[in-house]
Amino acid sequence: MVKLGRPKGHYTQYRRLSQLREMLESHPKGLSLVEIARKLRVTDRSVRRYLRELEHAVDLERTPDPDGFGGVVVRIPTRDLPRRVKLHRTQIYGLLMARRVFRMLDGTTFEAVLREAVDQLLSHVQRAPRRGAEIDPDTRLEDRFLYLPAAPMKPLAGDAAEIVDTMLDACAQLRPCHITYRKGAREGATESLTVHPYAMVIYKDTIYAVCFVVERNGIRTLRADRILDADADPLQHFVLPEGFSVDKHFEGTFGVHSGETPTRVVIDFHARVADFVRTRRFPGEEGKDATCEPLPDGGARLTMVVRSTTEVRSWVLSFGETARVVEPPELVDEVAREVRAAAALYDSPRDSKTVPRRRARI
Repeated sequence: MVKLGRPKGHYTQYRRLSQLREMLESHPKGLSLVEIARKLRVTDRSVRRYLRELEHAVDLERTPDPDGFGGVVVRIPTRDLPRRVKLHRTQIYGLLMARRVFRMLDGTTFEAVLREAVDQLLSHVQRAPRRGAEIDPDTRLEDRFLYLPAAPMKPLAGDAAEIVDTMLDACAQLRPCHITYRKGAREGATESLTVHPYAMVIYKDTIYAVCFVVERNGIRTLRADRILDADADPLQHFVLPEGFSVDKHFEGTFGVHSGETPTRVVIDFHARVADFVRTRRFPGEEGKDATCEPLPDGGARLTMVVRSTTEVRSWVLSFGETARVVEPPELVDEVAREVRAAAALYDSPRDSKTVPRRRARI
């Protein structure tokens, strides 16, 4: 016998909400509370709670139960029911190309919902095409036209998956979150914060939350894998600032780190990597692109304006001997110290167990 009541398990209630919405969408005429409770295997009380939660995302209509038992029938208005979207096979392949972007969310409810959509798209392109189709499904283009992550994250598990789901839901529903955040690399150093998740972004295959942090009275970009606990307030909502834009927030930044003071950065690149630099876009002055000028030896001089040099330092170091910082002097000194420290590691005997004393900021 199935035990009714509040379900246990990571994020199970949100899964039930998703199931409830799918049920109502597949029954345009509506379902009674009794039918919903039976299908979800929960109590009538839980159904009412789920319906209240669902109304934050979609309008619901309630009408008397025609069977005359004194109950109500709940339905989603016709205007809010899902509509069929027509896509050409080539368009579907384009969408499928990006499906691996979300593998880092594996284990979350959000990824499970996306996977259902991906499976539907895959089943469509793998059908026998009409005569004269441009792309034959036997060529399995969906497995040959892909996004490959540079350094893929391990799948989320347990609390980590639930935390990401909580942050995603809070971002969608504009709910404040109380989180426990790990401070940098220091062992055991944490802080309790109240945040308003304005946006969730993926950068370098890592999930970040762009939040207004109440304790800082400002917007901060927090790494999701450093959030050790997250609890969304079900009774409160925050107001998204008028005109807020993720693109504008990161305008003039190099990576996800931002600052208040624009800094002019000049870097000379060797001819071996000059083409790579020329084909990339970097922030410049007054919202314009950075300039890239040719050097006599075939190299290139990049001049950009950034609001933080945190990631510029590690980016320059990744080029090794093919990049040299010209200005600002502070960044020149920082990179020089890093290079000397790295070289010192290789001055030790090969069988030495010497480890780096300091890790580069990520």
